[in-house]
Amino acid sequence: MKIEAGAKKKELMKSLIDGAIMGLGLFLMFGSIMYRKDISSVMNIVLGPFSSLIGNFLLTVLVLAVLTGLYTSTIQKYTTNWELMEKSKEFQKQLRELQKEYLEAKRENNRSRLKRIEKKRSEIMSRQAQFSGELMRQQMKPMVYILIITLPIFFWMWEYAPSDMVLFPLIGAKGLTHFFVFRIPYWLLWYMICSFPLTVVIRRLLGIRSTM
Repeated sequence: MKIEAGAKKKELMKSLIDGAIMGLGLFLMFGSIMYRKDISSVMNIVLGPFSSLIGNFLLTVLVLAVLTGLYTSTIQKYTTNWELMEKSKEFQKQLRELQKEYLEAKRENNRSRLKRIEKKRSEIMSRQAQFSGELMRQQMKPMVYILIITLPIFFWMWEYAPSDMVLFPLIGAKGLTHFFVFRIPYWLLWYMICSFPLTVVIRRLLGIRSTM
């Protein structure tokens, strides 16, 4: 009994600490937007000389894409409850299979089978709902940690990206601070082009499974 009570107390304390960190993270994350210029000035103390040393802003963005991909993947690996994620994916798989069975039973007009499927689906959805809150918290936790680190870097790129013209494949010469669709600046488009494939490679090297 004492061991069980101690384990519950430890789990409660862990949940409280995680909740406090996430709350503080969200507060800092949204509050920092108001001080974007100040934060980017502080970041420029480090990233300004770093960018000058590289001598090319596109290469700077490429290096930052590697760094952000590395630490975001590492944070996700060590803060995600993978057992819970696997359980969620298993529920989704069961629901998809039941949906196929339901459509077959409906085509056959098999009412007894439809009834059994509906009952089973309700049971699965009920069990899934029991841990949906914890699942959402597990998905939010790494996101908060990642944004706390990443937002200052993006603030710096937004404030200090040069207006140089760059020749992009297929779309021609564009200014880095000019806007693409949905008011996405071209420096951010370049970051996304670099980041997505690099992050996939990093995740595979670290053995990180998909959360979807």
